[in-house]
Amino acid sequence: MPDADDMKSIRVHILGREYALRVQEENEAFTREVAAFVNSRMEKFKDAHPEQAELTTAVITALALAEDLHDLRDEIEGERGKVEETLEGLSERLAAAVASEEA
Repeated sequence: MPDADDMKSIRVHILGREYALRVQEENEAFTREVAAFVNSRMEKFKDAHPEQAELTTAVITALALAEDLHDLRDEIEGERGKVEETLEGLSERLAAAVASEEA
């Protein structure tokens, strides 16, 4: 758990509103980048659907971001499986090569 002394107060803007956040000083730039990304996605939705309430904009954007995250996690798991299969095949080939050298 970060020490309160290591925390810094910052302000970010999302859909024209200011939000005060406390972050670790070394995470300030990343937090600002993430806030700007969220703001961009929310503004994009709001531009396409100006009739929607701010809460609806926030919820739909959150769902879209969660879907993106879920898809990326699935993709990573698929790639991890491929890497594990490749490593297993290489390990078997190496063991076979070592065994044939010893024979």
